[in-house]
Amino acid sequence: MVLLMKLLLLTCLWPGAVLNSENSESHHGQHRKHFPPMVDNRKQRSKIKKIDNTKVRQLKSEQLLSIEDHDFAMRPGFGGSPIPVGIDVQVESIDSISEVDMDFTMTLYLRHYWKDERLSFPSTNNRSMTFDGRLKKKIWVPDVFFVHSKRSFIHDTTKENVMLRVYPDGNVLFSLRITVSAMCFMDFSKFPLDTQNCSLELESYAYNEEDLMLYWKRGNESLKTDEHISLSQFFIEEFSASSGLALYSSTGWYNRLFINFILRRHIFFFVLQSYFPSILMVMLSWVSFWIDRRAVPARVSLGITTVLTMSTIITGVSASMPQVSYIKAVDVYLWTSFLFVFLSVIEYAAVNYLTTVEERKQLKKRGKNMPKKGRLHVETENKGSSSCKLAKTQAPSDFSLNFDSPGSLFESLISPVGQEEFFKHYWEQQPVLIKRDSPIVAAYYQSLFQVTDLKELCHLGIYYGKDVNVCRCVNGKKKVLNKNGKVNHMQLMKDFERNKATIQFHQPQRFKDELWKIQEKLECFFGSLVGSNVYITPSESQGLPPHYDDVEVFILQLEGEKHWRLYKPTVHLAREYSVESEAKIGTPTHEFVLKPGDLLYFPRGTIHQADTPVSSAYSSHVTISTYQNNSWGDLLLDSIPGLILDASREDVDLRRGVPKQQLMQVNAGDSALKLSTLLRSLANRLERGQELRSSEMKKDFILNRLPPYLENSASLTPGGRLPKLDSKIGLAFKDHVIATVEPDEGNDEEAQHMVLLICHSLKNSREMHMMGDDEDCYEGGKSKVN
Repeated sequence: MVLLMKLLLLTCLWPGAVLNSENSESHHGQHRKHFPPMVDNRKQRSKIKKIDNTKVRQLKSEQLLSIEDHDFAMRPGFGGSPIPVGIDVQVESIDSISEVDMDFTMTLYLRHYWKDERLSFPSTNNRSMTFDGRLKKKIWVPDVFFVHSKRSFIHDTTKENVMLRVYPDGNVLFSLRITVSAMCFMDFSKFPLDTQNCSLELESYAYNEEDLMLYWKRGNESLKTDEHISLSQFFIEEFSASSGLALYSSTGWYNRLFINFILRRHIFFFVLQSYFPSILMVMLSWVSFWIDRRAVPARVSLGITTVLTMSTIITGVSASMPQVSYIKAVDVYLWTSFLFVFLSVIEYAAVNYLTTVEERKQLKKRGKNMPKKGRLHVETENKGSSSCKLAKTQAPSDFSLNFDSPGSLFESLISPVGQEEFFKHYWEQQPVLIKRDSPIVAAYYQSLFQVTDLKELCHLGIYYGKDVNVCRCVNGKKKVLNKNGKVNHMQLMKDFERNKATIQFHQPQRFKDELWKIQEKLECFFGSLVGSNVYITPSESQGLPPHYDDVEVFILQLEGEKHWRLYKPTVHLAREYSVESEAKIGTPTHEFVLKPGDLLYFPRGTIHQADTPVSSAYSSHVTISTYQNNSWGDLLLDSIPGLILDASREDVDLRRGVPKQQLMQVNAGDSALKLSTLLRSLANRLERGQELRSSEMKKDFILNRLPPYLENSASLTPGGRLPKLDSKIGLAFKDHVIATVEPDEGNDEEAQHMVLLICHSLKNSREMHMMGDDEDCYEGGKSKVN
């Protein structure tokens, strides 16, 4: 029974017995003779054991380094002083330099040196152990990277070009063969005579200077180069090594190493490709000077060929360079050569034109038939209930505005209508249309403001509301399409072309000198502020609904054509701007199309609307407006308070009190007789020569008008000796000076003294002319003329 139980127990423990037997055999070589039935199983397990022994032999060196006994996620000496990591570099080649991408590609051997005591091992002969790249994944290595690099890779032919060498005392050498492409900040201002300074920068990515100290292993000797390095377009003048610190706001200071090299460009390639061909093209263009001017095909084809060849050379050079925003030395040379070539073409055009003119003069002297100058003539066209004078003229070839005086300027502006005729028949009475079928007048008007000027003005910085309104008339109402803030030219033209919106530019005289010159003279002529606006409307579109203005309006058609309709005023000489409905205004009294060079005048209160016809791609015109709040009523409002104050000092009736409860009466009819008597006494004083002072209107005009237009601002600088009390003086800008007599506000005495104030506009701001105090003013008054 006991024997049976032992056999059963042995059967249950059989697998464990085999394993223990095998283990015992492995370590002590015993018990094999006790289990003869299990020979086959033991042979099978012996094979497995041999495979394991093979693996152990492959990792024998790693066991010698005790890799499994340490945590290599931490740097050596973690928590202590920073670990020094020495670097040395051997540059194998500089593969390429790219001006377009502003980078270079370099192949180099990068070697790291540091000490990690965790890798120390016992050795009797002090020999090091060398490993390939597989070991670097199991130990700590520095995380050096290339600053400003674009691409980089470790060579892997035939295996990854990585070497690790460990010494018995824990010193480690880690070497890589790398190709890297990095940025080089180049300056091409002297191209192609330039010298470029490039550098490859090395830095630890994760460890700042408190954890890792990166340094050149042997100073300047740490950087070696291959003796056969050369480049096709550059001389390599110098290689040098330097070091420094880099600060990152969130992580701190890092050691940084620099591989610096200086490149000087070969000039001979560009002499052959650019400079020499340019010289030949300039010389070839001068050949046309010796060709008969009557050989038009020969000279024109030669000129165009040289111009196109120069354009090709310039384009070829630009294509191989980055699109920098500054001028390069080669640009100066090529564009100067291009200018010489271009001027040779212009020279032929000028010679041909002048000789043609001279030949015509000679033919005229001989009595040959020549084109005659058109005469000035005025035609009258009636339409509706009132007439619109059409002064049609073919302007003489020497047409220009006469700026000799304010009167001569206005006379030339409304020519051929005379000044006397204009104020007698049209001013504040009815519209007048002056037609000018003259390309010269049209060209001059176009020079005042062009659609292409908007791009430059947008670059200067203009704003919606303040400088520009974008609007369109929709169902008889004005729809404003303004954006916020600064005007973007592309967005502005998108609204103009796609949304068929009108561009209304406020007060262009702030930017255009010729308009400044015109409006300054007109302010002297009228004695009133003169503003202007430019309206640019696309085809088949209308900017503003029918309306009337509170200003006298002169419209100069600049570009394209515009269809106008004028209506009978509902408020003659209106004092304020107002929109009128189509149903209320009736049929037009005048309907016509303005063309470039035409001028239209209509008085304030005239209802009008205008659209660009389908025959014109767009229309642009400038409105010059004046006489806002410059009526007799405005003068009385300004003058009567001063007149009453002056009369009150002498007339006791004006100083008597009003009847009691006078201000509480609803109907002031009882006091009307007394007021009329007092007003008659004031009128009598004026007739007897009482001085009438208008100070506020005068000061408002002189303080807000344009300064004088001067080609040389030095003439405003005072000079000479100061005048004495008995000196006679003359005013250099008498049209820009006014004198007013006002009470002396600085006098503290009871007896009030009068003082003479001299005001001038010489220092006024052109940029703020007619701009008002806030943006609300841009929606009313002068800015509303269509």
